[in-house]
Amino acid sequence: MPKGELRIGANPNANGGVIRNDLKLPNLEDYEVKEVAEYGHGWGQLEATRTLGAYTRDIIKNNPRDFRIFGPDETASNRLQASYEVTNKQWDAGYISDEVDEHMHVSGQVVEQLSEHQMEGFLEAYLLTGRHGIWSSYESFVHVIDSMLNQHAKWLEATVREIPWRKRSLHEPAGLLPCLASGPQRLLPPGSGCHLRPAEQVLPQRPRHRHLLRHRCEHAAGHREKCYKSTNKINAIIAGKQPAATWLTLDEARAELEKGAAAWDWASTAKNNDEAEVVLAAAGDVPTQEIMAASDKLKELGVKFKVVNVADLLSLQSAKENDEALTDEEFADIFTADKPVLFAYHSYAHDVRGLIYDRPNHDNFNVHGYEEEGSTTTPYDMVRVNRIDRYELTAEALRMIDADKYADKIDELEKFRDEAFQFAVDNGYDHPDYTDWVYSGVNTDKKGAVTATAATAGDNE
Repeated sequence: MPKGELRIGANPNANGGVIRNDLKLPNLEDYEVKEVAEYGHGWGQLEATRTLGAYTRDIIKNNPRDFRIFGPDETASNRLQASYEVTNKQWDAGYISDEVDEHMHVSGQVVEQLSEHQMEGFLEAYLLTGRHGIWSSYESFVHVIDSMLNQHAKWLEATVREIPWRKRSLHEPAGLLPCLASGPQRLLPPGSGCHLRPAEQVLPQRPRHRHLLRHRCEHAAGHREKCYKSTNKINAIIAGKQPAATWLTLDEARAELEKGAAAWDWASTAKNNDEAEVVLAAAGDVPTQEIMAASDKLKELGVKFKVVNVADLLSLQSAKENDEALTDEEFADIFTADKPVLFAYHSYAHDVRGLIYDRPNHDNFNVHGYEEEGSTTTPYDMVRVNRIDRYELTAEALRMIDADKYADKIDELEKFRDEAFQFAVDNGYDHPDYTDWVYSGVNTDKKGAVTATAATAGDNE
């Protein structure tokens, strides 16, 4: 039998870690939206994946031989085109001209091919050489590679826990990092009826080796930094590419990422868990926007609520199944032990329900998520048909607190939902009450404060 490095899996050139060097990561502070601290949480009309693009560009600049982007022809569409400032697409065949076939060269750190599974395979092989990279695509095409992800997780499990000679390696295999950008629409959960369930594709098996991370712009670089420092992980980042508010400072985002979920005390009207009448929770950029808009409406009614945001979805998972999840004590402290929880979620509601099945207070969770409704119409209509708009969330929170006490207000909100829909039908754009909203904590004197929505299109540039 072969011994030592003669074993195929022990060959240093394909061991995934023996010759691996850590990435030289840029200074995270260079990518912070600094206006948030000065002008308030919720300031800044920015695209999360464009921030990631700048960060990725500088990673390539710092690591020109050890980092690649893999994926179908969507690098620019996913707002990662800043990478072309320091590299090109590798292309070994001919091309017409630089004016038609942009950024193409015989060498480059971006590898594109309209074959998601082949690009995923390239990434896995590239990682085995001790280098680093990401696979970037729209959510809808993760179906193509979900079985590959599961197989990779199985392989990680075996190599780390079951093969002693591999386990003793001084360096561990690099993490697998898919970046799943939302499609051309301003997506509610993952898009219009044909889009996939990214959470379901990544969650089912071997949770120790999966970090399913949802993020917005304030988390963009923070998530990516955490992922690039990880080993033996599948880090799935689901990021929007439409303009959205920035809710946290960099230090606040880092603190939230450390645990995976956090209470936003600055957005809460309840001073503690005992005082809270309801918990308003969200995961995802659009759900967070809508839950924050709902919080403004509840604040006007004098409701005592607590706001919670989830950055790492798997932090919610049972601590018995995931040793990196929140403990039950931490979970109860964040979501309370006995108060109603209204949870707005980017994807299907049962993703969250399945994760929290044995958590404290799980029976009081009311999860609103994608319901397979709608197409690319208007931003309000896309959330309305899936019952995750701010008016429905406000009404639902009031029902959970005291439906009889707030019956008139609930009826008013439901009527306005219909009026706002008819307004969009008649005019082709959304009602000003929806589009002109800016979070109450934002200083709007500074140019750049984000309104409720900016666009629904904007695929390629």
